[in-house]
Amino acid sequence: MAANRIKKVLVLGAGLMGRQIAFQCALFDVDVALYCRSEISLARARRHLKRYAQYLVQGGHITPEWAAAAHERITLCLDAEAAAAGADLVSESVSEDLAVKKQVWRQFGPLLPPQAILTTNSSVIFPSEMAAASGRPERFLGWHFHQLCFIKNVVDVMPHAGTDPACVAAVAAFSRSLQLQPIVLRKEHRGYVFNAMLVRFLAAALELAVTEVADIEDIDRAWMTVMQTAQGPFGLMDSVGLDTVANILRVGLAVESDNPLYPRALAWLQPKLDQGHLGLKAGQGFYSYTRPKLPRERRQAAARQEERAG
Repeated sequence: MAANRIKKVLVLGAGLMGRQIAFQCALFDVDVALYCRSEISLARARRHLKRYAQYLVQGGHITPEWAAAAHERITLCLDAEAAAAGADLVSESVSEDLAVKKQVWRQFGPLLPPQAILTTNSSVIFPSEMAAASGRPERFLGWHFHQLCFIKNVVDVMPHAGTDPACVAAVAAFSRSLQLQPIVLRKEHRGYVFNAMLVRFLAAALELAVTEVADIEDIDRAWMTVMQTAQGPFGLMDSVGLDTVANILRVGLAVESDNPLYPRALAWLQPKLDQGHLGLKAGQGFYSYTRPKLPRERRQAAARQEERAG
């Protein structure tokens, strides 16, 4: 299927990334069915779609008129059969649990049109591990987005060994039509491309802290000063969320199961996770966001970035 023939996208999962994927497609004249499991998740999805649109409008990324038109193209659905009808491409973003994903694909596979391309936004699980559950493994691949996908617009396109190359080409072309930058992988790889690099960067910083080589603030200060960035690795972890960091470390553990750092770093993080200190979104992580520990260095780094951008 050519990219210009993808007119309707079905998004399975109305969580954080499912909502962003739905909105990204709708912004570029694609009709979207966003499948919700309950009235509660439907109401939450509607509320958070509005907040995400407001964030993009207030940041000057899109106009209010553009946002309004995108909202009109999104249909929130509780009926699986109605949601699947006429779908040309499916994006699945349910919880990162293989059994759950297989169950969803077994439910929707028989409902989908034969021309539909089937994709997963999974962060850790390979497409090949769930492709058979869809009933059409040759049309199945990974299509992996990053948080704030309109701004951080790199998207991974990852086939498994049995994926039809025509589906890979169609998804890459469709991504470009959504103003996304497709990174096409030659084979399955844990963590795709950026996350595979990120896990090693974060692991290096965590190793310095876990083994008590240096304080968190000094590790961040070293990176920020030399690299001239507004955040160090621990500030970055606070930004993405320590629950997400834990998932990234699990990716590292899956790739390097004999590396003792990953389980040790996960154990070191666990008290913060247990206390709900998940980073910026919780107001507390490695830093407190009512009284940040590194305000001066962050302001200076941000100012230098603005100067370079201007």
